[in-house]
Amino acid sequence: MKRKRKPLLVGLCLLSITLASGCTTKQEHISVQKYEGKHYKFEAYKEKIEMGKTEKTKEIVKNADWEEFALEKDHSKADFIFYFNDEKNEGGISVYYAWVNTDESIVELTKDEHSQYVQLNRKDSEIILRLLLN
Repeated sequence: MKRKRKPLLVGLCLLSITLASGCTTKQEHISVQKYEGKHYKFEAYKEKIEMGKTEKTKEIVKNADWEEFALEKDHSKADFIFYFNDEKNEGGISVYYAWVNTDESIVELTKDEHSQYVQLNRKDSEIILRLLLN
């Protein structure tokens, strides 16, 4: 009787460990489009992004010092467009347009149909670029 319990207990322990580890590695999805030539190309639907990276990115865009903005008609197209897919389930989705100044490694963002603008500092720009490029 004891021999039959031991494999059952081992199996339950392994199942518990597997479920617990699955819960701690929650991942989010992000969609990225890259401007190439005259059109945006769907670059990636990144499924396996660590929660910490997306949370940090969300924190950056949430806490950014956004200012009112009107995009000029002849302004260049954004280098990237991205959004977090989990926001679809929350009722609203913010689409972010990113321009990359490669000389200075600075990212400029607009959102809300280009009515909000921010130029990120170098540190925050690097975090955003790693998310978009990797």
